[in-house]
Amino acid sequence: MEIMDFCQKVRKSLNTCIGEKVTVNVKRIVKNNGIVLHSIVVSEKEMNISPNIYLDDLYKEYEEGETFRVVMDEVLRIYEESRMKENMDMSFFLDYENMKEQVIYKVISYEKNQELLRQVPHIVFLDLAIVFYCHVPKRELGSATIMIYNNHLDMWKITKEQLYQDARRNTPRIMPARLLSMEEVVQELFLQDIKEERKEALKEETEETWTQKACEQLLQSLTGDAMDGKMYVLGNRMKLFGAAVLLYEHLLERIADKIGKNLFILPSSIHEVLLIPDDEEQKAEELWKMVCEINATEVEPEDVLTDSIYYFSRKTQKMEKLF
Repeated sequence: MEIMDFCQKVRKSLNTCIGEKVTVNVKRIVKNNGIVLHSIVVSEKEMNISPNIYLDDLYKEYEEGETFRVVMDEVLRIYEESRMKENMDMSFFLDYENMKEQVIYKVISYEKNQELLRQVPHIVFLDLAIVFYCHVPKRELGSATIMIYNNHLDMWKITKEQLYQDARRNTPRIMPARLLSMEEVVQELFLQDIKEERKEALKEETEETWTQKACEQLLQSLTGDAMDGKMYVLGNRMKLFGAAVLLYEHLLERIADKIGKNLFILPSSIHEVLLIPDDEEQKAEELWKMVCEINATEVEPEDVLTDSIYYFSRKTQKMEKLF
């Protein structure tokens, strides 16, 4: 069964389950790097926000032998969790003065997003493109975002330059930078895993003291003295579009000065980057090959930033592309 046939089958089944309440449509959505995903959009009468349910992973499970009943149970669960209970006031988005404090930016690949870049205001930065979106405040709809298109600039009667200046001011405030050593990152991941495992096993909240101790013991047993703090993960506290922190004024300069070395910058994804202090032992070409391999095998295609690597010099206080 082709994926569009699968989507239509889900659409018909969902219409049968919830009937007159909703209108269900199949949609192809172009994500970052031109990746096409398939979803159903469930529109409820008199509601101005509709949940988007992506079906690509469920299609894969179905093709691998999962029953359609199990698939539909999952679709219904996602629908119930994501459906809006009341309309969202979108009037703030019509007036730029009312929403300009929420304009922020992210970075994406310039080469891989040509179709999108024809439709949105953007600024070229090395081999990347800075694009803009509105961060919807949590009080209205979680951490939702609205991409800003060229026609929005026409509606607001503003320039791309004004948009950039506002985003440049807002983004560090709304998405504060976060720098962790690789050891801290691994410990954070282990701590999260252990909490989830203990909660599942005991069916109750975990004790912070116990999980922290278990995390440290597990980290030590796996890493020993192998981690020497020579690699750092740089992103933002919200863990969303964190590679944009590369644009924050004086941030790389302050980090390099604190470490006391120039920095190799390896794009881990659109959400974060790796910083490696230059000890004059690393070979740029080997780091570049590592990035290419990880992007090809470990990172979701829509989350890939670029295969390039960069270098920040304390002397010039500039970031440049190496490969």
